[in-house]
Amino acid sequence: SAAKIMLKFYKLLGNLFDMSWWAQIIGEKLGLYKWARNSKFRKWQEGLTGWKFWTWQIVGGIMFVVIIEFILNKIGMTMLPWR
Repeated sequence: SAAKIMLKFYKLLGNLFDMSWWAQIIGEKLGLYKWARNSKFRKWQEGLTGWKFWTWQIVGGIMFVVIIEFILNKIGMTMLPWR
């Protein structure tokens, strides 16, 4: 019916402008999701428990923020609200 055709059209139109949809297609097509699922780093991280897990989360998160902030500062941007 006409309503089903219009619904399919609107879903297609929505997907064309949805970055998540494109990321899903590209990730599956290039095998990036499979590569990430089988990585040694992921297996190591998922094996952490207790204080090691929390230390990794906090220290790794702070390192990530510092590195990204450094890169952004080089191009004249920041992600910190007080700068």
